[in-house]
Amino acid sequence: MIIKIAVLAAVTAIAALSFKRINESVSVIIIIAASVMIAAFILANMVNAIGDFSEIFTYTGMNGTYLKVIIKCLGISLVAELAADICEDAGYTSMAAQIILAGKIAIVMLALPLLKAVLEMSMGLIQA
Repeated sequence: MIIKIAVLAAVTAIAALSFKRINESVSVIIIIAASVMIAAFILANMVNAIGDFSEIFTYTGMNGTYLKVIIKCLGISLVAELAADICEDAGYTSMAAQIILAGKIAIVMLALPLLKAVLEMSMGLIQA
């Protein structure tokens, strides 16, 4: 998997640099297209990992809601990182930083119920 991604990234970088001299907007489009292709490839390969996580949660008897939160957090981080990288490649570093910050805030907001559940479980163990 990583070899395919590395080859695609290297070919994309060479193509983007070649077109940057001719037309910078074409270079940005090449980078965006390759980034989307790499993200799609990664997401397609994550199906197996999600199945493994599901088995672990089933085996341990943990709530399936936690798995959903983990997958959503992972998705948020991937989308935010991809969007930020695209903005940074286009020269909009301040927008990239804002996207990363928004992603982090979204993950924290999504994980708050998990934190609450952990704290309640901890308090239950301390009181027992």
